[in-house]
Amino acid sequence: MAKLRSGILGGISGKVGNVVGGRWRGIDYIRTKPAQVKNPNTEAQQKQRMRFKLVIQFLKKISPLVNVGFQNRGKNQTPQNAAMAYNLKQAITGEFPDMELDPAKIVFSEGSLQPAQGASMDTSVPGTVTISWISDTASANASESDGAMILIYNPAKDEVVYNMFGSTRGVESHEQSIPAHWA
Repeated sequence: MAKLRSGILGGISGKVGNVVGGRWRGIDYIRTKPAQVKNPNTEAQQKQRMRFKLVIQFLKKISPLVNVGFQNRGKNQTPQNAAMAYNLKQAITGEFPDMELDPAKIVFSEGSLQPAQGASMDTSVPGTVTISWISDTASANASESDGAMILIYNPAKDEVVYNMFGSTRGVESHEQSIPAHWA
């Protein structure tokens, strides 16, 4: 049963037959229930499903970073959807069925702040990764107090370590503990 919120011309909430009404992010919508598909597993569908699976599985692991990093993308798009759209286009490599994520192309934050310059990583101390960068605050919108979000991805183990509140730009480095089994 559907409910009319504001009379006959208002938004519909619920289901009537094969029509479903609802509200998402302040927008009233009506859609039909999906029809049964005769061949729901074509190669193109398998390819797209694999692309979605790769990106979704990764983004789930870092959802707190994504929720902050893509929060200003748009009113009608969630941070997760914005990150999904970007990474589906940019971070998938290979051809079906041998597709994978390219760690160098994954983006979990997008905005107007100047990115870190000259970033490097040192793994010489067991159980610790030291990330360093050059603080270039002479550019347009960089400040010594800008916070760094740290993400370390181990593709061999398909595991991540992240820190929402790493060092500031002015410190120019951050030491992050990593699991012992990553050695």
